[in-house]
Amino acid sequence: MKKEVRSSYDLKMIGQNLKDLRKKKGLSVTEVCGFLGIASERTIYYYEAGERVPPFDVMFSLMELYGADMADVIGEKDSKLIFLWGKTDAECEKWLRQFCVETNLDFDVFLTEQKQIKCHN
Repeated sequence: MKKEVRSSYDLKMIGQNLKDLRKKKGLSVTEVCGFLGIASERTIYYYEAGERVPPFDVMFSLMELYGADMADVIGEKDSKLIFLWGKTDAECEKWLRQFCVETNLDFDVFLTEQKQIKCHN
């Protein structure tokens, strides 16, 4: 059995991506702190400089606030983690169709095998 080795991530790139995502949303560091309930703006600056990694609950909250998925944060288009929270079934289907195009999968075959697209309860 092949031994699996966990991925490593570029913390500076993650920090820069978090900063870019914040700016793209037009949010200030003060606004992000307010959303997260964090008292010190310095904490956000540490995250954005890649000097510290946000705890997972903070990272998920940032992704939700910025409308981002894991690939946006880690800077890898081939990320295996995709988050489509808050999306309608139609939005998920649109994303999945585009994914199939980019990966040379046949959407209709994929849909037949999966039976349905359902992104929310």
